[in-house]
Amino acid sequence: MDGIVISKVSKQYFDVKGNPFLALNQVSFEWRQGENLAVIGESGSGKSTLARLIIGLEKPTSGNIQINGEDIARWKFHRWRQERRRIQAVFQDASGTMDPAYSVYHNVEEALRNLSALNAKERRARIDELMALTHMSPKLLQVPVRQLSGGEQRRLSLLRALSLHPSYLILDEVTSGLDLISADAVLSVLEKYHTQYGCAYLLITHDKQNAYRIADRILEMQKGEITKIGHRKQC
Repeated sequence: MDGIVISKVSKQYFDVKGNPFLALNQVSFEWRQGENLAVIGESGSGKSTLARLIIGLEKPTSGNIQINGEDIARWKFHRWRQERRRIQAVFQDASGTMDPAYSVYHNVEEALRNLSALNAKERRARIDELMALTHMSPKLLQVPVRQLSGGEQRRLSLLRALSLHPSYLILDEVTSGLDLISADAVLSVLEKYHTQYGCAYLLITHDKQNAYRIADRILEMQKGEITKIGHRKQC
């Protein structure tokens, strides 16, 4: 079936004393194409662990995650590289995904050069389009990433992910730590992009207001389990 299916997924880690604990426990849900989901919960509830599993950075201890009917645990590096055009993620610490010594333009173009078939002219046009969409000044394109503010780095990371026109985008606390104006700007970009391209979002957040603004369904997590599923029309 089309979409992403998480089936009875558990993830076990070990604490400093070597004792096992479950970060996720028997989590199951479906994420359909074009559907915006939000996962809300306090720190330590398992939200970010879930993101890392879906994007393939880690593997479940048990259960499975399928994309369009394929178990992603079987995908090797080369297959994941291909799938990066379809599923992207933006994490709270955006600086870790970019080279701080290089310019904004270099960082964004590198993703397009590696993961798309666009030529140099087409890459420039895509970048210019997204700079306008994210309300970032074209002058920033030549600025080294290390000189950007935290909010600008977050928007740049989002811009780079959107440049690939993914079908699915995981957003892990992308508004956390931003002032109200910057957070609203990020959410506005996501709303416009979803309307224009139909990209499906999985918004991981502790902010219910943002969750209800973006998502069609809201999954609440506590201690590694989904405890409640709500719909925006009920709110």
